[in-house]
Amino acid sequence: MIRPRSRKAFAAALLVTALAISAGAQAAPGTAGQAAGTAAARRKAQVAVAALGSRDELVESILESELGAMLDREGVEVLGRIELRAEGRAPEPPSEQRITMLLGGLDAKGADIIVAAFYLSRESELTFQFVLFDPEVDVVVGGTVSRARKGLAAFANIQSSVAELEPSIERYVEGAYRVEARTGFVERIVVEGARDGSRVVILDRDYGTVSGGRLVVPYTQFAIGATVPIAVSKDGYHSRSLSVTLDEQQETVVVPPLRRETRIDLGARWSLGQAAGLGFGSRFHIQPDTLFVGLEAYRYLEADSFDNRIVRHYDIGASVGRYVGFPYSSFFRVHLSVGIGMIVTDVEGIPGREYTDYYLALGDPTAELRFGRLSVFARPDIRYALGLGYNLLGRQWIRTPYGLPPITIGARMSL
Repeated sequence: MIRPRSRKAFAAALLVTALAISAGAQAAPGTAGQAAGTAAARRKAQVAVAALGSRDELVESILESELGAMLDREGVEVLGRIELRAEGRAPEPPSEQRITMLLGGLDAKGADIIVAAFYLSRESELTFQFVLFDPEVDVVVGGTVSRARKGLAAFANIQSSVAELEPSIERYVEGAYRVEARTGFVERIVVEGARDGSRVVILDRDYGTVSGGRLVVPYTQFAIGATVPIAVSKDGYHSRSLSVTLDEQQETVVVPPLRRETRIDLGARWSLGQAAGLGFGSRFHIQPDTLFVGLEAYRYLEADSFDNRIVRHYDIGASVGRYVGFPYSSFFRVHLSVGIGMIVTDVEGIPGREYTDYYLALGDPTAELRFGRLSVFARPDIRYALGLGYNLLGRQWIRTPYGLPPITIGARMSL
C-alpha cells in the first residue's frame, strides 16, 4: 500500500487518479483499491487538555490550537477535543500507569490516537507533559516533558513546547501507523533519595522538583548506555552533581541527600591553660561552609601574685577565616583564621585597676570533625600581645605557664 507522507502528496495522488479516469485510462487491477487505501491512510486524532492543578483557560486554548495546527501539518485529522480531568492528586506530571488509567477509559470516538497535554501552572513556571496514546490497545506511544516561563512570553514558550512533541508525531506517522516500541532508548528515569523540593537538571534540562521522595522523568531521548550529568539543587542546601550511565529502559538513580548550608553557627569552648573558664562564640558564613567571620568571648579566673587575690580575665576577639584542603562534605576539615582581640584583666579587691592587652590572632589552625550539624574542634591559640596602652603582658607571644600556647577545644552547632 502506498502511503502519502503529507497533505500535498495526498492531493497529488487524487489529482493523478482523476486525470487517469478522465482520459479513459484503464487502471491495472488493484489500482482503485490502492487509491482507496491511500485515502484511508489519513489518521484521526482526539486532543485532550487537562490541568494538574488550577485551571488556566488561556493556556488550554493556546495548547488546543497549537496541537491542532501541529497535527494538521503532519497530515493527522483532528476530530475534536475530549474532556479530561486529572485533578485529585499531588500536582506533578502523572506516571505512565496513571496516564493509562486516565486515557484508557475515554471514548476515542473513532480516533486512532489521543494526543493529551497535561499542564501545571505554578507561580512563574508552566510545566507541560505531552502524551501520545493508542486507544485501541491502551498503550502510551510516546511523549515529552517541557517547562516554560509564564508572562508576556507565554505564547511563544507554549509554541516551543508543542514543537518538541512534533518529532514524536513524525516517528509515529513514519512507523506505518503501528504502535512500535522504541528499542535502545531509556523510557523513564526515576530520581530518588533527594529531599523534597530539590530541583533536578539532566544534561542542562530542568525536569522539575522532587516530591514524595522521587521524581519521574518520562519519555527521555537518551540512548541506553549513555552517560549523562545530573545536577540536584535546593535553596539552603549544597548542590550535588554526578554522572550516571543509563543501563536500563527503566532507570532508577539514587542521589545522596543534599547537605544543609551553614550560614550561622554557635559554639562553646574551653582552653587548656585557662582552665577555670568557659567561652562562647558565633560565626557568620559569607560563603556557606567556606568563608566566615567569627566573634568569641572567653572568661576565666586565676590565682595571681597579687597577694593571692582572684584575677579575672575577659577575652574578646573577632576573626576572619576560611576552610582549606577538604570539601564541605568531608568528615574531617581544617580552617585557618586571623583576627584581633583584647584581654581585659581586673584584680579582686582593687577597684579601678584594669589592664587591657590588645593582641593579634595569627593563623589559629583548627582541626574539625563533623557529625551532621554538630562539629567538635581543637586548635592552638597563636596570639601575639601588642603591648599597647595600660597593659599587663607587654609585647610577647601569649603562652600558658607551661610555655605553650593555650589549646582550645569546643563544639559548634550550625543553624
